[in-house]
Amino acid sequence: MIKKRCFLSVAAALFAIAGFAQDKTTFITTVDSVNIYNVLVENAPGNPNLRDVPRFTLMGKDSKFYLGMGANVKMVGDFDWGNPISNPNIFAPKDIPMSVGKGDHGQTLFSVGQSNIYWNFVALPGTKNQLGLFFDVIFLGTSSKPVIEIHHLYMKYRGFTAGYVVSTFTDLKAEPKSIDFGGPASVTLVRHPNIYYTAKFGKDKEWSAQLGLDMPDMASFTTEGITSEIKQRMPDIPIFVQRSWKDGKGWLRASAILRNLQYMGSNTTSGAYTDKRMSAMGWGVKLSGKTPLCGGLSANYQAVYGKGIASYIQDFSGEHLDLVPTMEGNKLQSVPAWGAYGSLQYDFGKCGFINFTYSQVRSYAKDFGSGWSDMYKYGQYLTSNLIFNVGTFGQVGVEYLWGKRANYSGVKAHDNRLMLMLAVSI
Repeated sequence: MIKKRCFLSVAAALFAIAGFAQDKTTFITTVDSVNIYNVLVENAPGNPNLRDVPRFTLMGKDSKFYLGMGANVKMVGDFDWGNPISNPNIFAPKDIPMSVGKGDHGQTLFSVGQSNIYWNFVALPGTKNQLGLFFDVIFLGTSSKPVIEIHHLYMKYRGFTAGYVVSTFTDLKAEPKSIDFGGPASVTLVRHPNIYYTAKFGKDKEWSAQLGLDMPDMASFTTEGITSEIKQRMPDIPIFVQRSWKDGKGWLRASAILRNLQYMGSNTTSGAYTDKRMSAMGWGVKLSGKTPLCGGLSANYQAVYGKGIASYIQDFSGEHLDLVPTMEGNKLQSVPAWGAYGSLQYDFGKCGFINFTYSQVRSYAKDFGSGWSDMYKYGQYLTSNLIFNVGTFGQVGVEYLWGKRANYSGVKAHDNRLMLMLAVSI
C-alpha cells in the first residue's frame, strides 16, 4: 500500500509541476498522432520486449510539452525440465546448475517481474532545444517475488544522452522479440551510468554515429594469489557507425570498444614481492543489425569478438572473465571471447509474429592458473516463439527454450523451458 501511494504521489507531482500541460489530453496512435508518436519513440530506449511509448499524453500550450505515462503488466508461467534455472524471467545458460538433486529435474514457476511503469517526457519537441527525459521502474528479480528497481533514468539534449541507460556498445533494437526477458546469450546488453553523443548525417540522415563514456565494471576479474581488484580510473570508450535503409526498418551497425583494465599485481625486487598497479588492454569489435527480407520476413543478427570484454557479453556478465590469472599467479591476462546470434522473424501484420533464434558464446582462457575448472567456457541458446496480439492492448504467447552450459573442466549441463505469457500494455 505504501509503494502504491508513493507511485501515485510521484505521478501527481509530475502533473502538478506540468500545470500548464493540462490543456489537452491526446490518445497516441501511429496514424493520427504521428508527430507526437515519432518524438516519443526517439526519446524512448527502444526495448523490443516492453512497450515504451505511452498511449496517452498531456500536451502543453502550443504543443511545447509532452508528458506521457504508461505501464506493461506481464504474467509468465514456466515449466523446466533438465537442470532447471531458478530465474523465472531470464533463461541464461550461465545459470544452468551443473548438478541437481534427485527428483529436482523439473519445476513450475510463475512471475509478474517483467511488468514496469514508465514516464516519457519531451519539452520543446521538434526544436533544436528539444529536451527529453525518460524514467521507468521494473519489478524484475531473480525469483518469483517482484522486486522493484530502476530500469532506465536518463535525459537527452542536443544529441547528448546521460544517465542510467544502455551502453553505446549495445544495439538494443537488434535484439529479437521474445518472452524470455534476457534474450540471446550473446547479446551485448549492458545498462549502467554513461554519457554519449549521437550525430546523424547524410542526405536523408541515413548515417549515424555515436561516441560514449561508460562506467567501468570493477568486479569483472578473477584474482588469485597476490593479485587483487582495485577501483578503475578510466572509463570504457565505446563507439559505433550505422547505415540505415527503408526508413530505419533495416540497418547495419559497426561498433568498437576500448578498455583500460587495472589491477594490483606484483613485481619481484631483490627476491621480494612489492605491490604494483598494473593494467591490461581490453578491446572489442561488433557487427549487428536488422535486414527486411521479403514480405513480413526479417532477420536480426549480431557477432562480437574481443579481449577483456566478457562483462559486455550478457551470458559472461558476472562470471569474472574479463581478466584471469596466468600460471605465474602474479599477473592477469585479458580473456578472448566471442558471441553471435541470428534470428528470423515473420510478422503476421496486426495479428502477431513467430520467430526462431540461435545464439552461442565462447571464451578462451589460455595457461589459466589453478582453480579454473569450474569457470564458464561456452554456452548455447535456442528459442522459438509464437505471439498473438489480442485487440489493441493485449498479447498472449508461447515460447520454447533450450540452453547448454560447458565449463573448462569439460562438465556440461542443459535445460529446457516452456514459457506462456499474458501481457497488457496501457
